[in-house]
Amino acid sequence: MRTPDNLNGTCTYVPRLPRDRRRTLHGVSVGILTLETGFERLPGDVAHGDTWPFAVQFAVLDGVTGPQVMAATAGDAETAAPLLERFVDTAARLAALGVDGIVTSCGFLVSFQQALAARCPVPVATSSLLQIPSVTALLPQGQRVGVLTARESALTPAHLRAAHAPADLPVAGLAEDSRFLQNNLSNAPQVSFDEQAHDLLACAERLLARHPEVGALVSECSNFAPYSSLVAERFGLQVFDIVSMTEWFRSGLRPRRY
Repeated sequence: MRTPDNLNGTCTYVPRLPRDRRRTLHGVSVGILTLETGFERLPGDVAHGDTWPFAVQFAVLDGVTGPQVMAATAGDAETAAPLLERFVDTAARLAALGVDGIVTSCGFLVSFQQALAARCPVPVATSSLLQIPSVTALLPQGQRVGVLTARESALTPAHLRAAHAPADLPVAGLAEDSRFLQNNLSNAPQVSFDEQAHDLLACAERLLARHPEVGALVSECSNFAPYSSLVAERFGLQVFDIVSMTEWFRSGLRPRRY
């Protein structure tokens, strides 16, 4: 593995961890880097333990919030570098514990994909947006991928380029006054599944009304995954999210025995 000495510098070789490495944890293939939040996470959310049919190990980045990540990954160089170091250090600790690969809990962290993967001793998948090129390849000619995001203004063309996706993909975010977004921003200790489902379905409906060429959806926000089945059923589209990406990622870390 080659790792840049800085975000734009030359590369040196850093080997991945050996297969027979010593580890504290065994049988845990996926580590999940989570932001510090206080809102209720429902089954299907990346940071709800019942979401996963396999063992995962969580690591919380104390003091790192969603709005902070949005600002740093959108081009705020002053905050991006120290925030990246926090993720690098926490990922290294997870790898030292024994996980075989790492994902994160915020799709905007796709901006850190290249730098974080280069400096982590195990494979890293930072964002559900990394699925966009593969999903695009599945679609009939003339159809495009649409992106559902927590905040449309926060998802920039730079984020999409980091995911190796066209910068002009159709994007829609939650309404600023939606209960879903306000629950996240205020760290609501209890949330309504139905209210949040209504807000996300409305978001998808706005996107599809503006862009009828959309043939599949990718959810940037990891909190959207509990509602993917509802979105797919309502609009008759494939929906990809952090759960679909993590399950695919894990299948390569621990291939099924037959």
